[in-house]
Amino acid sequence: MERERVTVEEFLRRYAAGERDFQRIILEYADLSGVELQGINLHGAQFCYVNLSSIKLWDCNLKAQFIYCNFRDALIEHCDLEWAWFYDCDLRGANISLCDVSSTHFIRVNLQGATRNNSGKDPCEYWDVVREDGVFVPGFTIDLYIAERIAEGTTKGVF
Repeated sequence: MERERVTVEEFLRRYAAGERDFQRIILEYADLSGVELQGINLHGAQFCYVNLSSIKLWDCNLKAQFIYCNFRDALIEHCDLEWAWFYDCDLRGANISLCDVSSTHFIRVNLQGATRNNSGKDPCEYWDVVREDGVFVPGFTIDLYIAERIAEGTTKGVF
């Protein structure tokens, strides 16, 4: 299946017409800020330089790549983010709740002020991330708070 490049106007027109399957689309240099989307399937999609600030997403398949995207103050609920990739994204103030985040990758992402209340069978992977409290965590980890747990001696069962 080949990828389909779409414009933001086409994407919104198709969504308004009732389409929800946007697997493997490519959307670049677009503004979807403040949009509300429910039940869309973005499996295998690629979003590059897309403004998704204050977007509301629920019951969506977001197993996609997000590259240089702005999710500032976004609301993402009841979504499947398993194996999603976030590269160089701004998630400051985002509310990512009740989502499956198994094996989700966060690479050079800013999570400052974000709310995350999620589940998943496999841990997320983080590289060079600013966590919710504003602390920069360099390198790779699957636990953004491991340094604090080691200092507190509460790492039992972590290793």
